[in-house]
Amino acid sequence: MVYKYPQSSTDGVVISENGIASLLGSMILNEGGNAVDAAVVTSLTLGITLPHLGGLGGDFFALVKIGSEVVFIDGSGPSPADLSIAYMARKGYKQMPSRGPLTITVPGMIDSLYSMWKKFGKLEWGHLVEVVSKLAKKGFPAPYSLATATRRNHDILSMDPGSAYTFLGISRPYTLVKFEGASKALNLIAEDHRSYYEGDIAEKISSYVRERGGVLGAEDLASYKASIVNPLKLEYENCTIYEGPPPTQGATTLFMLKVLSSYYREILEQTGPNSYERVELLAKLVQPAYLFRDRHITDPSFMKIDPYGLLDDKLVEATMEELSRLRSQTITSRRDIGDTTFFVVGDKNGNLVAGIQSLYNHFGSGLTEPNYQIPLNNRGSDFSLDHNHINRLEPRKRTLHTLSAMIVDCSEKVYAIGTSGGHYRPQLHWWFLTNILHYSMSIQEAIEYPRVLLDVRSKIAVYEEGISVREDFEVKYGYKLQQLKYPSRTGVASIIELSPGPILVGGTDIRGEGVSIPAYLDHPLER
Repeated sequence: MVYKYPQSSTDGVVISENGIASLLGSMILNEGGNAVDAAVVTSLTLGITLPHLGGLGGDFFALVKIGSEVVFIDGSGPSPADLSIAYMARKGYKQMPSRGPLTITVPGMIDSLYSMWKKFGKLEWGHLVEVVSKLAKKGFPAPYSLATATRRNHDILSMDPGSAYTFLGISRPYTLVKFEGASKALNLIAEDHRSYYEGDIAEKISSYVRERGGVLGAEDLASYKASIVNPLKLEYENCTIYEGPPPTQGATTLFMLKVLSSYYREILEQTGPNSYERVELLAKLVQPAYLFRDRHITDPSFMKIDPYGLLDDKLVEATMEELSRLRSQTITSRRDIGDTTFFVVGDKNGNLVAGIQSLYNHFGSGLTEPNYQIPLNNRGSDFSLDHNHINRLEPRKRTLHTLSAMIVDCSEKVYAIGTSGGHYRPQLHWWFLTNILHYSMSIQEAIEYPRVLLDVRSKIAVYEEGISVREDFEVKYGYKLQQLKYPSRTGVASIIELSPGPILVGGTDIRGEGVSIPAYLDHPLER
């Protein structure tokens, strides 16, 4: 039984957490654009309609499948050149703050979208951006999640003049919202996307951040370039699993799958999808996976090992042996869910884009540049101020990043999978994938099925109604159990399933406002 049913088409499908974003993306497919063109419009629209989750001052990542090729779009931004552990110490900090001007890293979203479009897009860049600029100027009904987030973060938004001006009038769902400043920014970006990094937008952002006590400078923005690199991949169950490379935590998901295959394959075969044994198995996988992540993953330019050698057999074995000797270990993850928005697009040629964007926490740093109404991220809050930590703060360094997406190529079927969920994302990806590959669930069943999430730092295990647990789990694995009413806010997921034809089927989560809209190229309406 499922509560929602997927949408399907041979011409394309767009899924996002906002109906307008899905609709505009689908319209781009109807115009003859490909998955990348539609992804640009979908992403920018989410930046306007859900600015608290994925605004224009955040980061963007994507796995892009064009034909048989899969590449990774890395839109992570580095720390400012003037930010260091020594600087933070002089300011009296012993750990990174969770909000504020010193948590802002260079926003990578705009340059990464342009880089993706430049390599793979078909339609004109200016046209794609202007579609969203018109929306921001015309206005739209405030989505429920935006109005709710504004109310819940009232105190944070009130502390910053730009945020108060931009967001505090949005207190009720479905009232008209206009972002005329953001519309002006998009008009400039439509003419030249580098205006965000070298023009008036960059000047306004850097000036405002420094006015508010931060150190992000014009040169930090001007020197930024997104990159297109190879993804990580793992052969598993006759499928090729693609995830984002460092600085993302994508290797964590692949590590869990590799350990599962090497150490616990028989256990999974003997467990049911909602069984206590599966919960135990997750606990056995999570501990080494997050230990591995926090020991090795950061900006690849600062890593001690080859980022593409993270799944080396000897490294995996060494991690498992180390864990067997340790009874406690340092885990840096924070308990956060849902401060991200994921979308996925498929087109008539079987091209796929699994895109994800975020400010990190709701409204990011809490600062919003007022002229162009751009909320700025707090991604730098994940840096460590411990000189010995691999993810320690250093100038011009990208932090370990929670954003990641997954493409699974099983020859006859290809899946593009993603979700909000912060540090829980590797567990969620593993959960969805095993639902599909081991328990033969449809994509909609895989998304809707009850979940378990283990917080490795606070040692709290949350599980939705429908999952079997035992009290001895707390003693055996050290997690305090908390049951959540089904469905809970344990991430908002979407999946596209691609079959030969092509036939695209898009599943959305009942846990959020996700909307799947199919494309139809031969419609009789005038274009």
